Amino acid sequence: MNDLISSRAGRTRSLSIGLLLSLALMACTSCSSGKVSVSTTAFDFGSTAVNTRVHRVVVTISNSTSLDVSTSPSVSGAIESAISRSGSCGSTVAAGSACSMVLTFAPSTAGSQTGALNLNLTGTHLPATQAVSLAGTGVVLDEGESLVVTTNNPLVALYSFHPTSPGDMWIDFGTTTSYGFSTNTHATPSGGGTVSIYVAGMRANTTYHMRASVKLADGSVITDTDHTFTTTNFPANTLPTLAVTTNGTPQPGVELVDVSLGKTSTYLQAYATDLSGNIIWGYNYPDRGADTIVQPVKLMPNGNVLVTVSYNSSDLVDGPPSGELVDVREIDLAGNPVRDITADQLNTRLASAGYNLTIYDIHHDVEVLPNGHWVLIANTIKNVSPYGNVVGDVIIDLDTNLQPVWLWNEFDHLDVSRQPTDFPDWTHTNAVLYSRDDGDLLISIRHQSWIIKVNYANGTGDGSIVWKLGEGGDFTLTNGTDPIDWFYGQHQPSFFSTATSGVFSLALMDNGYHREVSSNTYCGTNVDCYTTVPILSINESAKTATIVYRDTLPTSQYSSWGGGSTQLANGNLEFDLCSQDGYNSEVDEVKYSGGSIQTVWTMKSTGTNLYRANRIPSLYPGVQW
Repeated sequence: MNDLISSRAGRTRSLSIGLLLSLALMACTSCSSGKVSVSTTAFDFGSTAVNTRVHRVVVTISNSTSLDVSTSPSVSGAIESAISRSGSCGSTVAAGSACSMVLTFAPSTAGSQTGALNLNLTGTHLPATQAVSLAGTGVVLDEGESLVVTTNNPLVALYSFHPTSPGDMWIDFGTTTSYGFSTNTHATPSGGGTVSIYVAGMRANTTYHMRASVKLADGSVITDTDHTFTTTNFPANTLPTLAVTTNGTPQPGVELVDVSLGKTSTYLQAYATDLSGNIIWGYNYPDRGADTIVQPVKLMPNGNVLVTVSYNSSDLVDGPPSGELVDVREIDLAGNPVRDITADQLNTRLASAGYNLTIYDIHHDVEVLPNGHWVLIANTIKNVSPYGNVVGDVIIDLDTNLQPVWLWNEFDHLDVSRQPTDFPDWTHTNAVLYSRDDGDLLISIRHQSWIIKVNYANGTGDGSIVWKLGEGGDFTLTNGTDPIDWFYGQHQPSFFSTATSGVFSLALMDNGYHREVSSNTYCGTNVDCYTTVPILSINESAKTATIVYRDTLPTSQYSSWGGGSTQLANGNLEFDLCSQDGYNSEVDEVKYSGGSIQTVWTMKSTGTNLYRANRIPSLYPGVQW
């Protein structure tokens, strides 16, 4: 973030506390305060269609002691369950941290099954019971039969159907038998059998009708009988306070949000709303720590959701915090882990691939490329004379097996002596954007107030900097006053044109943080700060940038960090003012033409900071709601 600026608002960690803890451990290496606890001693997978595999978070282990705890879990009994590598605890639960144990249940026969998850914890202050009893029931679905069950997520159902003929299956759902909403399609098994689809996008505490449909090879459609499903809700203390106003016709879809700060510690960190502001999906992960945040949350082309769970990257200025969760995870719509990679795992893989560096935090953004690779942002620390330890970023390309195959280190390409703001948090990179025209990457570097283009060339590039956009960079601003009309402390650049190279348009959130209003005069030094939402026309060969649109907001709406700006399918512009008046945010969809601006939709959040808010067609790829 910085996004917390230098105050570290809402954080509790300090160097003095860390020093006292270190001294205490030196005095007594075998003692520990606090305790190790488990969230439950019994878990029931419920009814699951035979030959359907489900993932469930079975138990969360919390270690509030000052010493690490070892675990070597195993499953016993006659239950067809196994520990899932993705999303599960490793061999150690670090001091002051929590982790979840994820198990699969894949019944191959009908009937009840029982067993136990044995945690096998080793350490101090352990719980009296280290076993979680397991139960589950396999259900055989004959042709034409179906089963609808609850999931870990109170707003998501799992619909299983065994069609009488092969084809492409989807689920229609709604509050009446007219339905109105649909999932994407899933092909039935080639040899026939059951298809299971998560149904998401439902409001809380509401009864929904749902029905499976299958389109056959001849174009005809067969349907299942109607089922009803009643949602529950996330805990009341997690729910945001949202207010929506509409003045026109907004772009249809849902709003996908991730939240980075809140007045309370229990706020829901990732959720989606309909355009009336109703929560219709959320992710409330069980291994959340006191300082972990979600940045970002993205719907993937395969229908899963990608999230990064980590800590505020600015915290590295005081040294790597201990016990913090750092994990990039792909989850299904019910919130179950599909696959993930932690910082520790990534460091092991970097070393095996021959990269000589250590990363500490994975943060802010992950770009999913057309070939399925993940391009992520991570921190590293380098001791640079005469400055001491400096926090910078690396861009890492992970292949479909989550192995590093390309890396770009800012310390190799940028000048550490350029220190516009908040040094030694030197760069504070917050976004990576893929240019499909030439296969290069655009990197948003907040503390340099630059967007730079890197020669990635679809993984074959040498990492050289193609250009730097922003004050002091390579471009001339053709119709603005330099330096005041450049962007400062920016977030989430996005393409605003079909073209992504040559001559193209770029939108972004110009937070205005540390704006240079004149030579060596900056906002905040007896000068009001303000935020703008610009669209720039970029000419790469001429090295010119032209402001084609710029909404300059009043100082009362100044948003010092977070947010973004994107183009919607109807041509409107949506932007997110993340940090208004402390813990408040505002998301606006605006229509602009001929110099006039009309706000057609606004969602205000009171008490939480919406780091990113983006309109997507639905919770299913290729489906418009």
